[in-house]
Amino acid sequence: MDQKHDHANQILSLLENNESINSLQISQTTGVNHQELVGYLLQLEAANYIITEGLKKDQLVLTEEGNTILNSQSGEYEIYQKLPEGGISMADLQKQFGIEQAPKQKQEQGEKKEKQAEDPKKKLFDLGFGNAKKMGYIKMDKGIISKVANDLPDKIKQELQQFNEIKLGSPQAKLLIERKLASISTIKYFEVKKGVKYSPKFREQFAALTTEQLLNGEWKDCDYKSINLNAEGEKISMGNLHPLLKVRKQFSQILIGLGFEEMATNQFVESSFWNFDALFQPQKHPARDAHDTFFCSDPELSEEVDTQLRDKVKSMHQTGGVGSIGYQYEWSHEEARKNILRTHTTAVSSKMLYRIAQQYKEKGYFPKKYFSIDKVFRNETLDATHLAEFHQIEGVVIDKNASLGQLMGIIREFFRQIGINKLWFKPTYNPYTEPSMEIYGYHPILKKKVEIGNSGVFRPEMLAPLGIPEDVNVIAWGLGLERPTMIYYDIRDIRTMVGPEVKVETVRSNAFCVFESK
Repeated sequence: MDQKHDHANQILSLLENNESINSLQISQTTGVNHQELVGYLLQLEAANYIITEGLKKDQLVLTEEGNTILNSQSGEYEIYQKLPEGGISMADLQKQFGIEQAPKQKQEQGEKKEKQAEDPKKKLFDLGFGNAKKMGYIKMDKGIISKVANDLPDKIKQELQQFNEIKLGSPQAKLLIERKLASISTIKYFEVKKGVKYSPKFREQFAALTTEQLLNGEWKDCDYKSINLNAEGEKISMGNLHPLLKVRKQFSQILIGLGFEEMATNQFVESSFWNFDALFQPQKHPARDAHDTFFCSDPELSEEVDTQLRDKVKSMHQTGGVGSIGYQYEWSHEEARKNILRTHTTAVSSKMLYRIAQQYKEKGYFPKKYFSIDKVFRNETLDATHLAEFHQIEGVVIDKNASLGQLMGIIREFFRQIGINKLWFKPTYNPYTEPSMEIYGYHPILKKKVEIGNSGVFRPEMLAPLGIPEDVNVIAWGLGLERPTMIYYDIRDIRTMVGPEVKVETVRSNAFCVFESK
């Protein structure tokens, strides 16, 4: 029989003739350390041999200093013993304890006094000397210290020798606690009673039925552990959608429900032509500076676009058309070919409008609604609200009857479906839309008005070179994906949502994104 079974049987045998017994008594009787004993009790309880109830009690225990005095003598009694018959001066008594008297030093007036660290020997001596007077061991007369009487006992040591008989709350206990010779400790233990499967002898319980037990018939005489059919299985490690992807999915479903078709946006590197020039954005615009845009070095230049399209865009920039005088500058073909990381998904919209215009030549006019959600890149300084890469949501409507009023209606319906009903539109300037509007909304979580997007009607100077007929209007609007995600999931620093500071456990535990329309 192994040690585990031996201790289990000892515990069970102690219960045989007792209604109950506590674990402290079991530990004292069996000689098993109480902490180790708890492990055996838990195993027996799991097998239903016993039931336990957790209890606790306060008890008095000796401190390190108390144990030192018990094995030697108290500080006050040591002083008492060193006093000669005729008495002794303080200086001579201190010398016996190895405490040297420091010479008095005169300090100049105004000199700052420095506190010197107190000598540990001096500190212990002063404590013992005070207690010796308090306990009635010594007396002082004209600077001479002497014994009150001979052959006095060490009272504190005598108290400690009777320590096991001292009751908590008694005057003796209070004295020892005050002198820091004892302290109160809370002891946790168990009351042990017989369980439903109690037996004086322990039988091992098997976790599972084996083939060998079935074949040789041992299973008939074996005990088996109970199976908890309600226990949860091991958690399966699986992929989880990032909060951004959850919000993106929700926004996609809303836009598809409004009749929009998603554009393919899987091209991060774009030519300056499609990102800027085709949008009627001048080549000297500040947004095209290296401080705002990432330029590619290899390959530095893009492939050539259709020469007719290129010449139409060049002419619109230099001399204008459709009632515009253009920007009146020398347009650079090489500048337009520079490769960049796209700064907005409107670069995708400009390509899509050119393709639609080509289809109009073959099939004639037809209205269309598109949207895109994808990454864009800006040369931003990273902080709690800005990243060098982020997601842009863009919606585009191509229709002969498309108007500013229709644009405002689509915007209102989209934001209504994500729970924002109070909207304000403010006139603004964009190089490629006119009129242009900033979109502000009252957000119920932040409880304030915030800028949530930009919008406008694409300018004729942008549409005409792409081949869009003059009687067809294009309205568009866009917003970022990160801001509503941060608001919805209460993320205060964007760097903890994207990048190396993202916590995988947070991604796993985030709820599904379900915006409530009101």
